[in-house]
Formats: sequence, structure tokens, C-alpha cells
Amino acid sequence: MLQEIWHNNKPTLIQALITLVIFLILSNVAKGIRSDHEVSLQRHEENSLVLSQKLQDLDGLFDVERKSRTALEDRSADLVSKLSISAQPLHPFPKDEDAIATEFKRSKDLVWNDFREKANRLGVMTPSNVPNFDEKSSLTSDQWRDRYLLLEVLDRFLNVLLQVKVTSVDDIAPGNREQETFSDSEKVVARYPIVFSVSCSPAQISELFARFQSDNTFLSIEPDRMKAGSVNPGLLEVVVRVVGLDVEDPREEESGSRRGSIRKRRG
Repeated sequence: MLQEIWHNNKPTLIQALITLVIFLILSNVAKGIRSDHEVSLQRHEENSLVLSQKLQDLDGLFDVERKSRTALEDRSADLVSKLSISAQPLHPFPKDEDAIATEFKRSKDLVWNDFREKANRLGVMTPSNVPNFDEKSSLTSDQWRDRYLLLEVLDRFLNVLLQVKVTSVDDIAPGNREQETFSDSEKVVARYPIVFSVSCSPAQISELFARFQSDNTFLSIEPDRMKAGSVNPGLLEVVVRVVGLDVEDPREEESGSRRGSIRKRRG
């Protein structure tokens, strides 16, 4: 019976067997390919986890570096604001270029008239002439900016002299901007000096230095000379150089530096 079935259906059975063999072969091939894919996927997954961990670690490092850099920049800006007289100006530089000269004269007159009025009430003798800032129509914007910062120095130190109640302010001579290099070559320390000649008692000069050091972050004071008074031996004739400090971009120095002379004038 089997032989009869085989004989009658031989082509069909052979085709079925061939199909089965091909199916088994393809199944084994597919299984091998799937196994390779699974291994490959597992390997990629492991690599992805490792890479993800590395990225997280790097992001943490970058985040720490970024925070550190930001903190350093903030600290630097804070130090500059404490050092620079231009950071908190009493007399800001005008944005309108046409108003620079007019506004400077107005501010200077206000400072000087206020000082003279308060000094008269306190019995402090003052110079007869307004300090000479060498104002010219040909000044550049930078030169006008220098004079605004010198006015800052004048205003701040006059207040110190009034608080101490020195006997007299004999002379005030504004100087020129000077610059000193930083280790950072992109910035310089700019100095805005004014020379003051005053007469005062030993107790007053002591109080002057003490009050100056506690109240004036933006200024430095450099004693020039001190001697007994020629008219009143009980007083001291003191010449000090008061310097406003600022952090700025470097600038080419002017060839003809103007330096104020010391001439005694009383009013």
C-alpha cells in the first residue's frame, strides 16, 4: 500500500520533502542570523550603557568646570567693582557727546561750591581758585573721561577733609592718568592722581589717614612731604597724592603729560 501511495504521489512527495529540507535549512540560517543579531544587539546595548555612563561623568565634570569658571568670573567682577572708581561713579560720563563739556563744568562747579560752603561753616580755609582740570575744546572722549574720574577723586577726598576738619586746604592740583600693567595683558590699572596741600594738626593728620583707609575703597593715598608750619609751628604742612584706581583697557600714553604744580593759595 505504501509502495502504491509512493508510486502514485512520487512527484508530490519529493517536492514536499525538498520543501521541508529547504525550510529546515532556512530556519537554521534564520536562527543563526537572529542569534548573531541578538548578540550584536546585546553588545551594542552594553556599549551604549558604557557610553552613557561616560557621558554622564563628562557632563558632571563639565558642569563642575562651568560652575567653577562662572564663580571665578563673578568673583573677578566683584573684585573689579570694588577696585574700580568707575564702577560706582558719583559723576557718570554722559552718553550724549554734545553734553560732555557742559555737564563736566556743571558737576565741577557743584562739587566745588558745595565744598566751599561746608568749609566756610566749619571754619576750614580753602583755595581762592577752582582746581584746574585743563579743560579744552580739543579734548578727546578719553581725555574727558579722565577728567570725570579725576572729579570723582576730588569729590571723595574733599569729603574726607571736611570730616576731619583740617585747618586749611592750601592747594589742589589735578594730574594726568597713569597706567600700570597687570599680569593679564588685556587690562591695566589706571591711576588718576590729584595732589593736595593741606595744613592741619598732628591729631588731624592721624585721623585723616585712619578715616581714609576705612571709608575709601577706590582711592589710595601717598604722602609726599610733611613739615612744621612756617606760620604756625603747631600745625603741619602736608602734601599728599591721592589716587583714584580703575581697571581699564590699555591706552597709548600721551607724550605731553600735564602734572599739576603746588602753589599755595588761600581764600
